[in-house]
Order: sequence, then structure tokens, then C-alpha cells
Amino acid sequence: MRAIFVRSYLGLALCIGLALPASAQTGQVSGRVTDAETGAPLSGVVVQLLGAADAAAASGLTNPQGQYRVSAAPGTYSIVAQIIGYRPSREDGVAVRAGETTTVDFRLTSTQFELNPLVVTASRRQEKALESPSNVVVIGEERITERVVTNVADHVKGVPGIDVVQGGLSQTNIVARGFNNVFSGALLVLTDNRFASVPSLRFNAYNFIPINQFDIERVEVLLGPAAALYGPNSSSGVLHMISSSPIDDQSTKVAVTAGEREVFQTQFRTAALLSENVGIKVSGQYMRGNDWEFIDSVEVAAAQVPGAPPLTGQRDFAMERFGGEVRLDIRPWDDGELVFNAGVNNMGSSVELTGVGAGQVQDWRYSYAQARMTKGRFFAQAFMNQSDAGDSYLLRTGVPLVDQSRLMAAQLQHGFSLGENQDFIYGLDLSRTEPRTDGTITGRNEDDDTIDEIGGYVHSETELTDMVTLVAALRVDNHSRLEDPVVSPRAALVFTPRENQTFRVTYNRAFSTPTTNNLFLDLVAGRIPVGPAAYDVRTLGVPEDGFTFNNTCQGGVQSLCMYSPFDPTQSQLPANGLPLWDGLVQSLFGTALPPALVQGLLSPGLVPGETVPGSTLRRFNQEQSTFLPDAGPDEIVRIKPTIYNNFEVGYKGLIGDRLLLSADLYSQRIRDFVGPLRTETPSVFYDPATLGQFVLGRLGPAIQGGLVTQEQAQTIIQTLAQVPLGTVAPDQAPGSDLILTYRNFGDVDLWGADLAFQYLATDRLSFSGTYSFISDECFDFDDNGRCSDASDIALNAPGNKGSVSARFDDQVSGFSIDGRVRFTETFPMNSGVYIGEVEGYAVADLNVGYRLPMVSGATLTLTATNIFDNMRREFIGTPEIGRLMLVRVMYEF
Repeated sequence: MRAIFVRSYLGLALCIGLALPASAQTGQVSGRVTDAETGAPLSGVVVQLLGAADAAAASGLTNPQGQYRVSAAPGTYSIVAQIIGYRPSREDGVAVRAGETTTVDFRLTSTQFELNPLVVTASRRQEKALESPSNVVVIGEERITERVVTNVADHVKGVPGIDVVQGGLSQTNIVARGFNNVFSGALLVLTDNRFASVPSLRFNAYNFIPINQFDIERVEVLLGPAAALYGPNSSSGVLHMISSSPIDDQSTKVAVTAGEREVFQTQFRTAALLSENVGIKVSGQYMRGNDWEFIDSVEVAAAQVPGAPPLTGQRDFAMERFGGEVRLDIRPWDDGELVFNAGVNNMGSSVELTGVGAGQVQDWRYSYAQARMTKGRFFAQAFMNQSDAGDSYLLRTGVPLVDQSRLMAAQLQHGFSLGENQDFIYGLDLSRTEPRTDGTITGRNEDDDTIDEIGGYVHSETELTDMVTLVAALRVDNHSRLEDPVVSPRAALVFTPRENQTFRVTYNRAFSTPTTNNLFLDLVAGRIPVGPAAYDVRTLGVPEDGFTFNNTCQGGVQSLCMYSPFDPTQSQLPANGLPLWDGLVQSLFGTALPPALVQGLLSPGLVPGETVPGSTLRRFNQEQSTFLPDAGPDEIVRIKPTIYNNFEVGYKGLIGDRLLLSADLYSQRIRDFVGPLRTETPSVFYDPATLGQFVLGRLGPAIQGGLVTQEQAQTIIQTLAQVPLGTVAPDQAPGSDLILTYRNFGDVDLWGADLAFQYLATDRLSFSGTYSFISDECFDFDDNGRCSDASDIALNAPGNKGSVSARFDDQVSGFSIDGRVRFTETFPMNSGVYIGEVEGYAVADLNVGYRLPMVSGATLTLTATNIFDNMRREFIGTPEIGRLMLVRVMYEF
């Protein structure tokens, strides 16, 4: 018996001895796989280790607790976790060491959650997209990272209801549901709850925003008015870029991009934990390239005028920018955090359109600092945005631009619930805008142009039944430059007949406040030479008492009154040209005609019975750069806020957990719409008929004596008839300048629809499409069939547009391909000095990505925008844009 025991003991020892070297030669990978939305463990998930060339090395399944354990030989692997109904997830660069266990956890996103993500923009609190009282579209981190872009705005191309206008390599305009402009701030753009527009100009310059694409966790686009929660200037929607926290994501990403038009771009993002609850993040980017070229004939003509500033018409087609951000997160509580961040972007060179012509940007610096806190449902933040225009200048005048404006804001918000069926959110917003332009933009208003705003709101959600929720909100805003506070109510019924099926009926009242330019602009935007004299084209904001035209001239003469550059006294004259006759003739013909003819025209006094030259009014037309007949000036009242009343019916739902459908039908009435800059001061001309009789009478003896022919006399008449004698100026802006300013128009009514679908055919293959329609592209107030007159309002966006796309993404192989076609129809444009018709176009985009198997964490991406090189112009005043093909290598660790 003892012998048997000894033999068994020795055999067991021998087995253990033989096994020890084998186990010492392997390592293990273990972890837990959970649902990204609920945190629940996932059972039956296939976890696979991939070795060289993605060859399968080992695999295993998760148990009911979501745990797995896989053994493999030492080395570096990629690990893939996948199960039907969830998006596969892959982790590269996992080191397996002999005798050690490496832990890798996975959080898998279900197809349902991918189609119904969490959002915060609609109600300023976290909720599912399908439960939102507004249509919110989310572009997630994966889709953002995988595409090579020159501008963060490229990520929202193809979103329903969104118009994206590309003006160059990095210049873009974005609006929701129309009413675009060359200098647009119609869409409220936020970055981590902070206003992202250029401070006093309220211009959404997306290439000025410091954030880079590797730092964006998601982009949320809210369609429709949002003033009840966000206040002024959110009448068409909100675009919210949300960045990742360094506590949640400590990854490092570095990328280098090169491509057509000599584009070179590099971006990086890195984060680290300073302690368990403290993280820091740094990101940066640099880009340069040669932009598409556009020659503005007005700039060329202005540069040839004697005495024009040397910078007039001097375009630089080389584009360059760089910038970066830093962020510190502290989480002293389980239900809150402190966040401090700052950023700066330097736009080294770019051409940007404005309402008075293009501007050459040179070293325009945009910077911000922000601090925010959350604790439970309490939120507070303060931030400051600053602008410094550097050496920028207007191309049509060569005039330098100074903009050292700043915006300071503070916001408080709190929420609480009463029982299970009632929830409240309330808050307070304060802001101060300080334009500081050294007189270059706000001119004579420089010392009185600060704007203070304060607004408060209450938002309520009441569950009337298990299927019906009532949403109600009320906001009151006070603007220091407006007469009365503005009230913005909101009401919505959200009907959920079953899970993931939502119908909405909403009413929103929103408003846009006058911009700094609407109120305080005072800038010479051009010059019209007339012989030895000239007329400045001056753009003005509307003062508090508006613009009036007093018909009592100097000396008590009852008449329209004018100022003339041909009057050496620069006094207020009756709107007729007779007092200016001698000076005008001397200016135009003093050296061009024989002295006898000049003396004939200058005969002293009126001969009895002689025809007196009458006068007529004409107004400068910006589109045709000429003067057209005019009925006379109209008074301009104080600028008022634009009010938007919006009714909307919407549906958004999941069909079979793989098909997401959304449809919105809306009707909108806009009151007191603020139109673009238009000429408001008529010019005085000689009446051609009576002028001809007067000149022929004066030159009669010279014609009879053969000193001048009839043809030469007609040339003299035509020359005199084409000269603007003076400007009918408002009482608030005396002088001969031609004045362009703003005014409120009447009511505008329109309706539209936005449709979209997203279909996940498999875990790898998906399709999507959008279509948007707006009933009117132009509001022709003078009923002449054109949209180019000063009294007309153009949508500056197509009535019909859409997109379709297909995407294949294989996480296991690391290969993805995405194709997209976008189309817009022809539409009229009337925005400042840019008037005309934009031809419709269709473009195809392609994106291909491949995870390099030989370098763990490295991805190669090719993005081709407008792959078939369909040259198109997306706005009047922008160049024709062709294909842009970019290749990027990204390394993540």
C-alpha cells in the first residue's frame, strides 16, 4: 500500500514538474464585457485574439457574468469582442506576457443604442434621442474620427435640414432650414456649452474654433427653434460639439495628413490621469494649403482707382491655421465635476466673405477661457471669448480691420423632480459683448456699442400618462439696446405609443436679436469715383431713433435735401442740380473742352424762357453696380428683434431595432425679419430731357458757329446726365456718402419638411438617406419676379436637397468604406453685395480606412470629397470648388 502511495506521489510530482514550464510559456487575457448603455454583463460574447496579419490565435466566450479568460503565447495581439445585435469592438496593441494576466474590458454598443443615443442639447439634460421633444441628430466619435476633414463643419454634411456651404479649403457656412448669409450667425453653435461664434461679429467661423476632430466625443444637431432654453439667436437650431473628458479617455492620437492643393495637416490629442479623479488633456492642430482662386472684378476695379490703398484687391490664396486647447477635469463628487479649459486658434491666412465684400484674414486670433461645474442637477459656468483681427483688411477698400472684441458670459441652471411624473429645469443666463474695433468697424459708435443681455427660463416636463408627456417652457430676455423684453414660450406633446416610437407636436416662439453690425456698424465699404470727386459707400447700423429724412433744407427750403461732393461748403442743399451747375461744368469739362464752349455752358443767370434742368432720383444697385430709377427715401425705424413662430409635427422611431426613421413637418411665420445691407439713400441726377434742352440752348451759338457738332453736344449731355449730383442723406448721417444699412421687413411665411432614415443591414453594413424641402426660396416683396432687388429676401439656400450614403465597417479586419452622394438644386442668392443665382450640383464623396496590421494602433485613411471633380460654386463670391483628396496616417496609443 505504501509503495502504491509513493509511486502515485512521484507521478503527480512529475506531471506538475512537466506542466510548470508549459504554463510559464503562456499568458492570459481576461476581462468583462458589458452593455455600453445599461452596464449589464453580456453573456455569450465571442472574444478573439488576433495575431500577425489578423490571424486567429485564440478565442473564448463570456460567462453569464460577462467575464472571459483566454490563454495565448506571449506577444502583442488585437482583441475583438462581438455578438449579434451589438457593434463589434476591437482593442489593438494588447501585450500578453508569460505567466501574467492582462485585463481588457469591453463596452459594446447595441444597434438599438447606436440608433437611439443619449443627447443633452434638446432639454439641457441627458435623455434618449427618441424621447426628446425636438429632433436631435447625433454624429458619434467613431464617425467623426474615421473621416479626414479640414473643418469640423464637414461632419454635419448630409444631416437633414442642414445647409453646408463650402467657400474654400476651410471656409464654411452652416444654417438649419435656410436663411443663410455670407456672414452668418443664424445657427447657435456651442462647444461644451460655450458660444463658439466670433464675439461681437456673431459670425460662425468654423475654421476659427480651436477644437480638433480627435477631441470631439460627439456632435449634436438640434433642428428647429430652441430659444425657450438657449435664448436669443437659436431660432433655427443648435449645433453642439461635445469634447471628451481626460478622466474617461486617456488615449493619445497623432495624425499627419497630406493631399491635393498642397494640403498638409497635423493633429494630436493626449490625456493623462494626475490622480484617480483628476485628468488633464492637451490637443493641437496645424494646417496649410493652396485655396481655390477667385477674382472679384469689383476688387480689381477698386485697385486701379488712383490713390487706392495699396492693399486693395491683394488676395492671398495660401491658407494657414494653427491652434490648440488644454483642459483640466476634477471629480471631487460622484455626481459632479469641475472643468477648466482654454484654447486659441490663429488663422494665419484665409479669405472670408462679409456683407460688404471679401476680407483678407491675416493672423486673426480667436481665444477663450472657460470654467464650469456640475453637482447633481446643478450646473454653472463662466467663459470669455476674445478676438484679435491681426493684420486683416477689406479687399474692396484696402482698409485695415481692427477687432479686439470680447464676450463674457455666465450661466446657472438647476433641475428637480416632484414625484415620478413632474420635472423642472430653471436657469439664468448673463452676457456682455464689447466690440473694440478702434473705429474701423463701428466708427463713430466706438465709445457707445456695449451690449448687455440677461435671460431667465423655466422648463417643465409632465408625464400625463405612460404614453403622453407634456413639455412646457417660458423664457424672458432683456437686451440693453432693445425697447422691450422678449418672451419665448414653448409647448410640446410627446406621444410614445410603445418603446422607441415617438410622435411630437410642438410650438416654439424664438427670436434673434440685432447684431452689433445691425446696431453700430460704421464702415466705408467702397468708393465710386465721379470725375475729380468721389462718393464713399458707407455701411451704417441703425441708431436708436432710426433714420429720418426731413424735407426742410438749409434756409427753410421745403424740399428733399442733399449733400454733394461738388459743393465746396458741404452744406445741405435742395435736391436739384442748378446751384451746382457752374462747379460741375468746371470739374468735368474745364480742361477737356475749348474755353469758348465752357464759357457758353457757364453763361451767367437764366435767360427769360430758358428751360431749367430738372432733377430725378436714382438708387445705387449693388448687383448691377449702377444707378436705377427710384421713388425716394423711406424712413427706417429702430431695429427690432426678429420673431419666429414655429409649429411642428414630428415622428422618430425604430423599426425592428435596425431601421431608424424620422420625419418633421413644420410651418414658420417670421416677423420683422432683418434684411441684408441695402442702399437707402437715393442719389440726385439731372433729368435727361430738360437737361438736353438746357444744354442745347446754351450751346446753340457754338453749334451754329461750327465750334461743336450735335453729336458732341449729345455726348456732353450724356456725361452730365450720368453724374450723381448729390445724396439725399438722412438727418442722422449728414454727408454725401451713399449709405447702406439694415431694416426690418414684414411677415414671412414658409413651411418645410425634413426626412431621414438609417438602416443597419448587418453589423457591418449600413445605409442612410436624407431629404429636405422648404416651400419658398425667395420673398419677392415688389412682385417683379426677381430676387435680386434691395427689397427682396432670399433664403440663400436650396428648396430641395438630400443625400444618400452606404457604409461598410469590418472591425475584425480593420477595413471600412463609406460612400455618399449629396445634391442641391439651383437657388437665388441675395446677401449683402453678393447677388445672383447659385447653380444646383451633385457631388460624390468617398472615405476608405484601413487599420495597418504591421503597426498596432495605426490607421490609414483616404477621404475624397467631390471625387469626380464636379466643379461647382456653392455661394456667389466664392471660387469654383473641385475635388479634394486627402490621405491621413493616424497612430493611437
